[in-house]
Amino acid sequence: MNDTAPDRPELLSPRDEAHVAYGLRARALGDLAYDLLAHPADTTDVPPGERVHRTIALRERLDALIAQAVVADREDGATWTQIGRAAGGITRQAAQERWAPHAAAWAAAGRRALPEHRGVSAMEAATVLNVGYARLADDRPADAFSRALDAVRFPGAEAAERARRERAVTVKARLAALAATEQRRQDDLHRLARDGAAPADRAETLRDLADLREENAERHDELAGLEPDHADTHRAAAVQARDRAAHDREFAALLTPQHTPATAP
Repeated sequence: MNDTAPDRPELLSPRDEAHVAYGLRARALGDLAYDLLAHPADTTDVPPGERVHRTIALRERLDALIAQAVVADREDGATWTQIGRAAGGITRQAAQERWAPHAAAWAAAGRRALPEHRGVSAMEAATVLNVGYARLADDRPADAFSRALDAVRFPGAEAAERARRERAVTVKARLAALAATEQRRQDDLHRLARDGAAPADRAETLRDLADLREENAERHDELAGLEPDHADTHRAAAVQARDRAAHDREFAALLTPQHTPATAP
């Protein structure tokens, strides 16, 4: 009897995971489209407008597939300008306003094609997509989908991507800790002001807060390199954190002005 616990499902690169997620949505949409061909033997039981209702539901699934296509293209490095052009010539701003929330939700969910609790890896899902695609025609290769994944084309890249993911998780955990500590320092500052504390005490708290915000900026700069598709967002957060740190230091300096000794006559 083998008591060894099964290996956890392999997590592919965000790019591969996005491609698998797109493939799964495309297959599901195809299955739903074929389902429209079926109808009950007794058509008198079909509510009026049922075909319209089911077809509109399919269109909603198509919108979700388009959003996942945007996510996959963004993981491939496409800019919002390129996305807008591909979407019929809409502006960069319009494309970003329409699909940036989907990209943000993808990132917030861990950039995974399948939830971890499903116990199925993206590579296993890719194998299923291979089978479904190949059976549609005899001349289709058995690995048409999975062979395009980086994990198959460049096995060494998978380890690098995994390390990048793990570092991003560590940096985000540090940012969460920094945010909690910043909030405590803000609360301390408000309490000191309310209690009429000495300016030097308030200035010291402000300098501590500035240090935290500067580290926050450094971590966002690092994330810009770890998550290129969200680099603009991370860089903007870094700029904002540094601006706040500079403001804190300026205020601290005002609270503790440097007095120069008077010149003797």
